[in-house]
Amino acid sequence: MKAESNIKPVNKFDINIRGNDKIIVVFFDNIQEIQRDEEIVYSYDVYTLEKAYRENFAEQIESNFEKYLQEAKEMSYNKAAEEVRAKRDKLLLESDKYMSIDRLSFQIPKEITATILLSIVKDFFNVLRKMKEGDWAKYRQKLRDITEQKGFPYDVEFPQKPQSK
Repeated sequence: MKAESNIKPVNKFDINIRGNDKIIVVFFDNIQEIQRDEEIVYSYDVYTLEKAYRENFAEQIESNFEKYLQEAKEMSYNKAAEEVRAKRDKLLLESDKYMSIDRLSFQIPKEITATILLSIVKDFFNVLRKMKEGDWAKYRQKLRDITEQKGFPYDVEFPQKPQSK
């Protein structure tokens, strides 16, 4: 997660002890100094890692800093990806009604002959093609492609819902 502050992080990580059984490690990575008007601002990535409490954990992190930082980055990525996918799945579920077979607007006659059957099949596929190539189908495909966006999962742009039809 990106963060900004007018205070530069002093250490590469901080440890917060939560009771006798948990430690929250906060990592600061990619620290950059930015000049804004007459103020200096620091931009950096923040990652957290929850571990079981143990004595001298700060020394363990220092000696294996890259390993713990990578674990925190992976956890952050996985959590953010899970949240984006959950939102995407909810939007796909909400849009299912626009792609349902009952929305196809074609008529089925009471009597069927070979000529009428051919006409029905032709109409069915024309309607199906329009549905598949329609705005809701394109919207749903964009939702499925969210995981392919360059900034996934931290910088994701969800598509706009089409106007209901």
